[in-house]
Amino acid sequence: MQNILTVIFLILFSVAALLSVIVIPLVPCRFKGYVALAISVWIAAGSSWLAIEALMAQGESVTLVSSFIWGRVTFAADELSAWFILVINLTVLPATGYSSGYFRGYTQPANLSLHYVMLVWMHLALCMVCLVQNGLAFVFIWEMMTLASFLLVIFESRQRNILQAGINYLVQMHVSVIFLLVAFLVVHESEGGFEFADIGAYFATHSNWPLFLLFFAGFGFKAGIVPLHTWLPHAHPAAPPHVSGIMSGVIVKMGIYGIFRMAGYLCSDLLLIGNLVLIVGMLTGIYGILHASLQRDIKRLLAYCTVENVGIILMGMGLGLVGQHAGNSLLMLAGYGSALFHVLNHALSKGLLFLCAGTVCHALHTRNMDKMGGLFRLMPHSAVLFLTGALAIAGLPPLNGFLSEFVLFFGLVKGIMAFDVTESIVIVMALAAIAVIGGLSMLTFAKSFGIMFLGKPRTPPPFPHEAAAMRFSCYVPAALAVLVALAPLAVFGFVADVAASSFLIPRASADAAALGRLLQQISLMMVMFASLVLFLVAVRRLITMRLPVRLDDTWGCGSPSSSSRMQYTGGSFAKPVGKLFGSLVPFRKKYHRMADNVLFPDAARYDYAYGDWVETAIFAPVKKWLKRFSSVSLHIQDGRLQWYILYGLLFILAVILLTWMKVL
Repeated sequence: MQNILTVIFLILFSVAALLSVIVIPLVPCRFKGYVALAISVWIAAGSSWLAIEALMAQGESVTLVSSFIWGRVTFAADELSAWFILVINLTVLPATGYSSGYFRGYTQPANLSLHYVMLVWMHLALCMVCLVQNGLAFVFIWEMMTLASFLLVIFESRQRNILQAGINYLVQMHVSVIFLLVAFLVVHESEGGFEFADIGAYFATHSNWPLFLLFFAGFGFKAGIVPLHTWLPHAHPAAPPHVSGIMSGVIVKMGIYGIFRMAGYLCSDLLLIGNLVLIVGMLTGIYGILHASLQRDIKRLLAYCTVENVGIILMGMGLGLVGQHAGNSLLMLAGYGSALFHVLNHALSKGLLFLCAGTVCHALHTRNMDKMGGLFRLMPHSAVLFLTGALAIAGLPPLNGFLSEFVLFFGLVKGIMAFDVTESIVIVMALAAIAVIGGLSMLTFAKSFGIMFLGKPRTPPPFPHEAAAMRFSCYVPAALAVLVALAPLAVFGFVADVAASSFLIPRASADAAALGRLLQQISLMMVMFASLVLFLVAVRRLITMRLPVRLDDTWGCGSPSSSSRMQYTGGSFAKPVGKLFGSLVPFRKKYHRMADNVLFPDAARYDYAYGDWVETAIFAPVKKWLKRFSSVSLHIQDGRLQWYILYGLLFILAVILLTWMKVL
């Protein structure tokens, strides 16, 4: 049955790719989004059917192609790939529906056609990445996913900064491919094949950590782990909001999927690799949320928040590896389970936040939170939805983000109890890191929600609007987040099955049932608390609905009048954090003074920005050196045909000489 389903899905893949290229360019602009959504629904239906079948029964594989170039290419739907396929579909469909409202009124058919074709192809590539089990075919589809997402990022390519952000993303993704190719070639040199099963055979006979580090670096670029994260704060603000939601929700998760897939083949060095992943997760989480708390650009803030959540996922994975080394099934389930659970929760909440932020930016034509304010009354749907996503992503009850972080917290506490003092040092540090991340997350989203939606408008906004397609697409991930919070027992049951199958966790069913019941009890308490709050709000509403209401300014400490310029800004809200961590967060300011002795001087201006230490201290010098090297080597390509012929002759002579010396 599984083989038949896999073949059916591959046929659907081919038909959907062909339909997107033929149909989307032919329909009018106002219908392109609906056609793309219909094709994506078709893809999602077929892939979800395949994924659910794999979750319900042990996945089998089907060999599709066999040739001397690719070797034996296998497409397999197992529990791990099925889980990620479901997360992909739950993220891509609302984002595609959102795009129809976002691009309403857009009148460039060629640009819009390319965008929607690439949106469909990216959806296909994401699903295929989770199914393919051959290294070379995997890299080929990985590149297709990267190129499609690159073209989606540079939708407004006439703007120089957007084009630069897209090229920066493309270059870093190709650096990641170099690491992946080297890793697959190492396996091929030893085992004679590119199949993923050959990776397991290599790990069984060699030291595991060198090859795992190659894969970890290659997938780490896509996942956005520190210090390989620098493409995110540029690409997310540049891309349309629905593309940013997909990139943060699932494209980044493809890096996590790759790390999970390779971790499933590990046979030795588990403690070393687990502690390494834990430490990298801690650094990534703290670094990401620290920079998020200082941003004024809402999409840049959400990009750094993505880095933070990748760190939380890696911490769960590291805990699982440490538990696997110790043979502790509860730690394995809590670690791997929390990581997989957080993959879903982050995809839902971050997709929701990017879509809500896109609605606000679309209405106000700015991403700068310091120019917003007072939007709760003007855009109530976006305000409530953004608050829902903020509570979920900050790991606060009563929403789903709290549950996955609770499982991780539970596992870390059990890890401290399971090991002696020397072995639990890293776990204690991880526990402290979770506390720091949680506190900074609350600060970050209290700042973003308060500055954007509360207070007075800081600039006179144009008429705010919330298109029906955009609003409905935001409600879908919000409803799913609430549903996960209400039924954690069922969701974590699937998560436990995926973790147990992928990492052969002993006694997984008993531990999963105990953890699931604990989560259900927490969910029940959260529902009771939320019901009490709603009841009190309803009672207050009934009491005050017939009383006269007078609207006035908030009390301003005795000041007779106040203006929006006297309100807190995002910068002033987070300035204490910037001062505390000033060595990690470079602060740049520009101040234009009014000229002296001038009859009509220009207005004084002040601007500031927080930089990225990794980008300024590591990547900026490398970029400068590459530019210098390129300028020195410009004379090699001077346009003279004679020189090019000489280069060709020298190359042929070098090949002959190296062959004669038996080097080649």
